[in-house]
Amino acid sequence: MTIQQCKYVLTIANTGSFNEASKQLFVAQSSLSNSIKLLENELNIKIFERSKNGVTLTPEGAEFLRYASQMVEQNDFILNRYNSKENPQKLHIATQHYDFIADIFCNFLKDVYYNEYHFSLREIKTYDVIKEVETATSDVGIIAIKDNDFDIMMRLLNNKRISFHQFLTAYPHIYVRANHPLTRKTQIKPEDLRDYPYLSYEQGSHNSSFYTEELIANKQYRKHVEISDRATLMNVLLTTNSYTVGTGIMPSALNDGKICAIPLTTESCYKIGFILCKDRTPSILTKKFLSLLNDYTNTLKKQIKLKDL
Repeated sequence: MTIQQCKYVLTIANTGSFNEASKQLFVAQSSLSNSIKLLENELNIKIFERSKNGVTLTPEGAEFLRYASQMVEQNDFILNRYNSKENPQKLHIATQHYDFIADIFCNFLKDVYYNEYHFSLREIKTYDVIKEVETATSDVGIIAIKDNDFDIMMRLLNNKRISFHQFLTAYPHIYVRANHPLTRKTQIKPEDLRDYPYLSYEQGSHNSSFYTEELIANKQYRKHVEISDRATLMNVLLTTNSYTVGTGIMPSALNDGKICAIPLTTESCYKIGFILCKDRTPSILTKKFLSLLNDYTNTLKKQIKLKDL
C-alpha cells in the first residue's frame, strides 16, 4: 500500500467515478483501475462497487477511506513541515475547549514579528490532544485532568512518553446564560441542575470518564446533549436553559457578560496543565508560548484567588 494509492481512493470516492478521477489525477483509467485492484488484493477487501451510475464505497471501503484520509493528511503535514523552501516559523498547539487558551494565543500573535510563519491552534477531543503530542503533530497540548482521574492519566501519559506540567488548579463552575433562572443563586448544588439540559463536549469512541472535559458532579442528569465545538455549545447556552460545567475562567476579552459562571458545590477540582513529548526539545516558539501561558495564569491566580495544590 502506498500514499499514492490512498490518494487514488480519496479522489475516486470524491468524484464517484474512475473516469473523472483519472482526469483529475492525470492517470490513465486502466492504470488507476489496476492500482485499486492491487490495493484491494493486498488488503483482502473490496473498496468500491461499480455500476452504470458510477462507483460507491463498500462498508469496508468506507472504513478504509477514513484511514486513508488520515494517512494522506499526515503525509502532507510532514512534507509541508520539512520540505518548505521558505521554512517559515512554525508552532502547532492542540487543546481542549478553553476560552483562556484562545486569549493567550491572541497575545502570542501580537508578540511575533516574523515575515513568514505557520501557526495552528486546534480545539479537539482529549484523546486527540494527547495523540497529537505523542506523534509530534502538535508541539504542545493543553488538557485538564479531574483530580480523581489523575493517577490513571499519569500512567497513560507516561506510557506514551508524555510529560504533564500543571500550571493551574481550578474548581468547577456552572456556565449558564445571564438571564437563566439559576443566576439567582450564588452557589449551585448538583440537585439544582436536575431539570436543566446538560451540555458536554463529545469525545467520540474515546468516551471514558477520564477523557471527558467536564468535571461531572451531577450524576443524575436526565437531559444530556453532546456538542463537538465551542461556538455551537456557546450558542446553545445563550438560547436555552441548558448549562455546562467548566473551570470558571472566562477572559474578559472573549466574554461580554452574556454567560455567567456560578461555583458548583463540590470538593473535586481540575488540574490544568500543558503536555510535551519527552523525546523532543521544545522549540523557541513553544517556550515563548509557554512563557506567556505562565504569565497569564500567574496574573489569573492573583485576580480570582485560585489556589495552587
